[in-house]
Amino acid sequence: MEYNTDVGKRINEIRIHREYTREKLSELADVSVQFLADIEKGRKSMTIATLRRIADALNVTTDYIVNGTETFSENKQINTMLASLKPYYREQAEKMLVLFVETIKRGEQS
Repeated sequence: MEYNTDVGKRINEIRIHREYTREKLSELADVSVQFLADIEKGRKSMTIATLRRIADALNVTTDYIVNGTETFSENKQINTMLASLKPYYREQAEKMLVLFVETIKRGEQS
């Protein structure tokens, strides 16, 4: 049960950091508010599919949620924008950001 508690605490911590209500995260991850509350409180575990949906909605890795070994980005505005996108569009936006940063770095080196 301690494992579920650790996972739930991390989800709760990130949700609060992102300034999401349980209702908002439930909607983004397609789970019920009660089920999310049970997960956050360590009373229930979840399937891998649910874990992936929650991680995508929070814009963190499943590794961070499960193990707590990867920190999540502190840029609230960008993370909020990315988290609001469907997975395909989030991936495209992330690729565009990488290209944008690389272009800026190349320009600074000139």
